[in-house]
Amino acid sequence: MTALALLWAAGAAAQPVSPVPDAGSTTTPEGRPGLIRVGTFYLTPYIHVGNVGLDTNVFYTPFDRHTDVMASGGPGLEIVRPLGKTSRFRLDGGLDYLYYVRTPSLRRWNGYGSGSLELGGVKTRFAAEERYAQTYSRPNYQVNARLQQETEGTQAFLSRTLGERLSLAVFGERSRVRTDSTDYLGTDLQQTMSEDRYEAGGELRIALSVKTKLVAGGEQTWHRFPYLPARDGRAPLAYGGFRTDETALIAGSALAGVRWFMGDAGGSRNTFYADVNAARHFSPKTELGGRFTRDLAYSAFATSGPTPTIVQQLAEVYLDKVLVSHVYLRIFGGIGSFTSDGTVTLVLPGEIPQTQVRNDNFREAGAEVGYQFRPRVRAGVNARYTTRTSTFNTFGIEGLLFGFTLTYNPPQPQFR
Repeated sequence: MTALALLWAAGAAAQPVSPVPDAGSTTTPEGRPGLIRVGTFYLTPYIHVGNVGLDTNVFYTPFDRHTDVMASGGPGLEIVRPLGKTSRFRLDGGLDYLYYVRTPSLRRWNGYGSGSLELGGVKTRFAAEERYAQTYSRPNYQVNARLQQETEGTQAFLSRTLGERLSLAVFGERSRVRTDSTDYLGTDLQQTMSEDRYEAGGELRIALSVKTKLVAGGEQTWHRFPYLPARDGRAPLAYGGFRTDETALIAGSALAGVRWFMGDAGGSRNTFYADVNAARHFSPKTELGGRFTRDLAYSAFATSGPTPTIVQQLAEVYLDKVLVSHVYLRIFGGIGSFTSDGTVTLVLPGEIPQTQVRNDNFREAGAEVGYQFRPRVRAGVNARYTTRTSTFNTFGIEGLLFGFTLTYNPPQPQFR
């Protein structure tokens, strides 16, 4: 969620801050957990703004690109009830309006809401969250069109220290995604992207030092497609690696393993799995970080291979630097790719259907300069350039998004 607190006076007493955190940072700022105290509750009203600026490729098309000025945002409210020093109950919700000056077909009202509970003890930590969202956006790198979707889900996490160096974590999640009926290049995305997903897993953690843990874990995911049951399947995962806390020389995690997929109607495959997320704090004002992920995912289109899946991978790097006082600079870039299991068929208006393996490569780079008002509130000007190549010409795009952002990052519960 991106947002700006309404009452700017709260930023006047802000302490000097470290480099700007990622959206969704779990770092809890010192002091009050909210802007306004009402009994035992803390309220923070805000106006969240996704981006205000210039979009040079509104419809993500390879040719005849359309440029427009866009803005998104709306009102929101966060309510926090502290439950001691390490526990809290939190509600959050708001409305979001997407506006394009010259493209009325893209204007939409949407909204979101969530409720979470975090309980922390000496040896036990528990977190649970229920969330809901209506969105009108590009759901992933496979689809260039904006889709109207409704998402609802629940997730929970429980960790327990079993001994001096040994701990166990278990987690579970369910989600329900419904996509409006959309004929996209010959595929009804309501059938391929409306899904019920269930996940359960566990992780054993052995402390190698005060800041580093060796982990081994596994999970099982069940996928159910209400409009196209032939896509139903399950996806087990086994992995191992390391996790470090935020004060370590290199903070984050490095996990690797194997992901399998087995379709209920037959067909299976597996691939190497990786999830590496690390940050190096060179000083209180400088942070260098990156992430690499590789995994199986469902294809948005029917495939001729034994499974309706793709192998996707993404590598990202960023540099955060506090320049002067609260003025920060962020530079970021990323590359990624995905390949379908077998061929994909596209039906373009007025053309002969095209059938081939889909292999896409994409690159993104950008920068942001802004002002950090306090650990959870910042404003900045950013530019982001995206380019993509594909075996299908219709997916080869490029575009520049330039604009002004206002960002509010509330602390989020951790579920791993």
